[in-house]
Amino acid sequence: MDDYLTPAELKGRVIEQRAALRRNLVNRLFRLGNGVQAQSQQLLSLISDLSLVHFRILLRLSEAGTQNVQGLSELLGANRSLVSRALPDLREKGLIDLVKSETDKRQIFVRLTDAGNAVVEEHRAPIRARDQAMRSAFKPEEYEQLVEYFDRLDAITNVPAAEFFHVPDSSDQGDDT
Repeated sequence: MDDYLTPAELKGRVIEQRAALRRNLVNRLFRLGNGVQAQSQQLLSLISDLSLVHFRILLRLSEAGTQNVQGLSELLGANRSLVSRALPDLREKGLIDLVKSETDKRQIFVRLTDAGNAVVEEHRAPIRARDQAMRSAFKPEEYEQLVEYFDRLDAITNVPAAEFFHVPDSSDQGDDT
């Protein structure tokens, strides 16, 4: 009966399942994403009180320039409501300006201020160091191949979920969500 497993038996089950999940692509990507997000927040917390969402908005604006909310959302890979909720706080901190379009008053542009740019520059070194550590795990050609693989996987995430119903089952693939 499962209720009476010893701690060693429970640990054994976890080890066994982790070994099985090692080849489950969705599980691995999910764990990797969570790890990157947690590490990024730890990096930020060492030098700032910014949330990861706030910093990512500032970083994208520093690299892409002034954007509307839709463009910024696309660059971040986040939904518009998440981005929209973060903007007032960044504006209150003086890190961004929100500017209404002169031609379409419904359109709002987000612009990085000098203070926002200074924050990005202050945080850039540890972010680059972590990026370089990840890149150095691969030879240049392997890294390019990895980017191509991510492009393929990214394309699959854009397929409507309904298209995955009535797909023949493949027994060697994980059944992750």
